[in-house]
Amino acid sequence: MKTQKPVTVIALIAALFFVALPFGSASAEQSVTTSNHTQLAKHHEALLKEAEAKLEEHRVALEDYQSNFQYYGRRGQEFQSHETANIREYEKEVAEHRAQAELHYKLAAEENKSTTFASNGNASQAN
Repeated sequence: MKTQKPVTVIALIAALFFVALPFGSASAEQSVTTSNHTQLAKHHEALLKEAEAKLEEHRVALEDYQSNFQYYGRRGQEFQSHETANIREYEKEVAEHRAQAELHYKLAAEENKSTTFASNGNASQAN
């Protein structure tokens, strides 16, 4: 009985290792092709819009609290602190997604420029 438990634990750890191995080999953004940069930029823009909507929702809730704080009772200051923290986090998220979208659009433009340059260079060498 005493040896069965460690053997089971080792077998579970080994199984988890082999299941997780293919997922840890390369991240999605490390193996990106030219067409995927535009898709990733659009994905980050969609996430940006969601984060901006949530940010606005929390700002409205905080403004409502600040204009009607007397109705919130004892929990009002906790609510204010929580909403302020949420606003701070969503502002960070908005900035991250905006930067990622700009980066991927820039990379897509550079890839298109280099692809166009390479195809024009090959055409001029053929003459």
